[in-house]
Amino acid sequence: MTSIGRVTGDREVVPLLVHAENGGDRQVDALLNTGFNGYLALPARVIELLELQRLGREQVTLASGKTHLVGKYEATIGFGGSVHSVEVVEAGEPLVGMGLLWGFDLRIQCIDDGQVVLERLS
Repeated sequence: MTSIGRVTGDREVVPLLVHAENGGDRQVDALLNTGFNGYLALPARVIELLELQRLGREQVTLASGKTHLVGKYEATIGFGGSVHSVEVVEAGEPLVGMGLLWGFDLRIQCIDDGQVVLERLS
């Protein structure tokens, strides 16, 4: 098992290392969102800083039921002890979705400063 983050007063925060196209890797503190089916969502300003490769646009449905057309990108990230190539969509805040969590056992200590622990399922 690997501790991958911590619980703050109202959210689970997971630091991710995102590899930038320009070689300037960046740590991004993302929130776990099990209602998000994708891999990773990042704000437009972070996507620009990382110079991620644009793949096109994708229609997303928010929890409110509203749909939006957003930019879709590709990124390489360090997560769960390995490197992954994932699709990234634009969002208001960094989010880790179920696509990235798939294949792992996720445990969250739901207390202030609790651990977020990840274990790869065999």
